[in-house]
Amino acid sequence: LTSIISYTELLSKVEDLPEEASDYIAIIASKSDKLKRLTQDLFDISKVQSGNESINFERLDAALLIEQSLAEYEKEINSSGLDFVVNLEKDVYISADGKKMSRAIGNLIGNILKYSMSGTRVFILLRANEGKARMEFKNIASYYMDFDPEEIVGRFVRGDESRSSEGSGLGLAIAKSYVEACKGSFELNIDGDLFKITIGFDRA
Repeated sequence: LTSIISYTELLSKVEDLPEEASDYIAIIASKSDKLKRLTQDLFDISKVQSGNESINFERLDAALLIEQSLAEYEKEINSSGLDFVVNLEKDVYISADGKKMSRAIGNLIGNILKYSMSGTRVFILLRANEGKARMEFKNIASYYMDFDPEEIVGRFVRGDESRSSEGSGLGLAIAKSYVEACKGSFELNIDGDLFKITIGFDRA
């Protein structure tokens, strides 16, 4: 894979190539990049699910964690046609691995951007009570959800099977695995077109 990517980069720098050849090179580059991401995702989830991933626990500001992930997707959110309603309680701390949780939350936001119905509201909430912190991610799906919640967090499973160009089917599985590796809970609920994920942690 590394060789394919390297030779594709070299080819893309060759001058005076026919337009058709340049188009083929662009396709190879795109497909190679997708395969690279898929390989890395598979490696990451295999590592954490086998128990070989090191978890570095630290005291994290849960609201800041979500805000940082939202900031990384700011451009995509602004052009998505979705109305993001974000309500985060302040001074809520959890004990978890910051990098793993950033990846998990980023995957959830990415999932929302890919599969939400345009023009609908997305709710991202953070609440705390009785020693618990709870994050909620709610969106309206753009497709009919006729799958089991347990099935959709499995490997290589996508809710909208008609999509062939985006996603690896590992995003939710990685998010769930990382949250649980950090000793949090991950719950998925479906109610009609409403897709809701709740992440729970003990307050730190």
